[in-house]
Amino acid sequence: MNMELKSAEPERLPATASKVRTLKTEAGQVEITCIDGYRILYNNSKKVPFVNLKVERYEPQAYQHDIKGIVDNLKYLNSVSKGMETKDVIELDLNGYKIWGLSRGSIETGSTLGTFCMFPGDDVVVYFYFNNLKPEWRNFETLEDYKKQRDQFLEEYTRHLKQCKSQ
Repeated sequence: MNMELKSAEPERLPATASKVRTLKTEAGQVEITCIDGYRILYNNSKKVPFVNLKVERYEPQAYQHDIKGIVDNLKYLNSVSKGMETKDVIELDLNGYKIWGLSRGSIETGSTLGTFCMFPGDDVVVYFYFNNLKPEWRNFETLEDYKKQRDQFLEEYTRHLKQCKSQ
């Protein structure tokens, strides 16, 4: 990544982790079926995690159901949260990948500024959590600067993924 972010060593989801998670949606609770995963932190130049990235594999027979549950959960979270960037879930099309997410309308509150998900196929879900940091640990000073860095990370990540898939 060109944003001066450095990835930490990937951490594998513990074998003892629950394979089923329950998510809230407008229609009630739904279960999703994560069977394996990794977390990679991307630290800024101040060595503080700006992006918490999770790559998870889901049960093949439940993947489409799980995608719907995850998107419905994002819609629900966005609708019940105050001070969000948009009224509806943000949808981005980057390098042939569609990404859904929600983001705060201010950098003054909350521990997470944005939560985004991508479904690249092969029963995989990629989660992007953009951490809000104390002002002295940030590499952004304004909401617009955060959104620029967020979108640049998503753009570079999807470009890299597209290059890997084409090889």
